[in-house]
Amino acid sequence: MNYLNRILGIIFISTFLLAMNIPIHKSESENSNAGRYLRVSIARWDINLYTKDAENIFHQIETDGVAVFKAQPGFIRYRLMRADSTTTIAVAEWESEKLGLAGAENYRAWMRNVGIMNHIKLETYTGDIVAGS
Repeated sequence: MNYLNRILGIIFISTFLLAMNIPIHKSESENSNAGRYLRVSIARWDINLYTKDAENIFHQIETDGVAVFKAQPGFIRYRLMRADSTTTIAVAEWESEKLGLAGAENYRAWMRNVGIMNHIKLETYTGDIVAGS
């Protein structure tokens, strides 16, 4: 069963990343993705994500949560996708692993503070970006 969950996770992540198709914003001195760091988190929720309560949480993430990300050094972009009634996939892009680790911990602290972490179990994949558009 664990193997099946990993395969499904990889399929969700692959589909999400293909669907994003967002151009990478490059600084004037940067001509590649070298050094860029990506965090992909699959969250399994204990609430139905098609309810009004879930929509309120998504709105809170879109406003307050994104503000937490934007306040972090090295933050580039964040996307959250509802995959089904109990699963979301989040992708956060950072300038480096060091900045990504610190920023992710600050974001998770915010999620703990507002009670979101009480509703989810996270599985996170991380790594350097090796290709992009």
